[in-house]
Amino acid sequence: MLKIKSKSQLPPGKKFDLNYFKKPFCSKEKDNFKRYETVKFKTNYFINKSKKFNNIGKILFVSGPARNGNHILMSMLDGHPQIQCQPGEDFLLREFISRAKENETKLVDKIKDLKNVNYITQMSGAYTNKWKKLYLAWKNKKKIKSWSGQQPINKSHISDFQDFIPKINYNAYEKNLINNLKNIKKAKTFLDFLKIYLESLSKLVPQKKNLVYKHIYIYSGLRRELFYLLEKTDNIICICPIRRFESFYFSYAKSRFKTEKIKQKPLDELWEHWRHKTIDYLLLKKKYPKKIIFVKFEDLVSKNTSTAKKICKKLKIKFSKKLNQATILSKPVKGNSSFAKTDNFKGRFYKDSIKKKFPKEILPKEYFEILKKVHKQTL
Repeated sequence: MLKIKSKSQLPPGKKFDLNYFKKPFCSKEKDNFKRYETVKFKTNYFINKSKKFNNIGKILFVSGPARNGNHILMSMLDGHPQIQCQPGEDFLLREFISRAKENETKLVDKIKDLKNVNYITQMSGAYTNKWKKLYLAWKNKKKIKSWSGQQPINKSHISDFQDFIPKINYNAYEKNLINNLKNIKKAKTFLDFLKIYLESLSKLVPQKKNLVYKHIYIYSGLRRELFYLLEKTDNIICICPIRRFESFYFSYAKSRFKTEKIKQKPLDELWEHWRHKTIDYLLLKKKYPKKIIFVKFEDLVSKNTSTAKKICKKLKIKFSKKLNQATILSKPVKGNSSFAKTDNFKGRFYKDSIKKKFPKEILPKEYFEILKKVHKQTL
């Protein structure tokens, strides 16, 4: 029988306690993930708060660990009339902070001396203009073979959902950034800039009326960014889906290791990934209990209607039957599973991923203690 051999475990006999973790794991990343580590900001551009940002209305974030149901939530909330929709994950927030990690002063100087918005739009896909490429793929009726569920480590993706390219208004997004170029350059804080970017991002899609959440931002694993943003702002609420390790393993092993079997190397590496991220989100929940909403991945796929109702109640908005179907811009989608689906899965929240058998004997006692801590705080 395989066993998790990773050193990322509590010593035998020691019961899990969140108080053991004085700092989040994202404050000390491994060498190949250093640019995603917590930044100790030095410039007022990042240190200062922004009244302008807090005045743009309620902002909804969707960001749990990767492969934990972020895309399910995106497609579930898409049709709600009171929530702005987003056609896919946007990389800018993570990439912007990562460049600050590498050279904060250089980044701030770069922003204040922009000649055009290309430097900004290129960050939508980390190092490529995701929204422009997605728009051109739709315009030219070009198929994109892979999607985010098959995304290799440290690589960006253009398409978020299998066999689906949304019709987006790239020109409106870019035009709003161009019209605000002077404001971007003169922005006193990063949050002043982020306000402009969120307003531009919302131009990608048709505008809904009577919005409660005027802006939405979706990207997985934003632990570092959420610690920063929730300290500086008053108007952000984040929904964080959390998944059991058993099904998480198969999803990530398929995309990262190209295997559907339980093997030692992926077992150890993916345990560290699950443990570190989940504990960091528990620390976020502890520090910002009213701003972080936990939801079980398993409930999203097997109890989607009742879970959607709980989410709406927590967000203080009316439940809409449109949340019963997985859509992007009101078009049914298959999802972004690591495992390709047939057209029969369009619009469905499928639960085959939670049915795969995983021997519980492999998992350390600590796992069940962490999971219990998470489930106590979920909807």
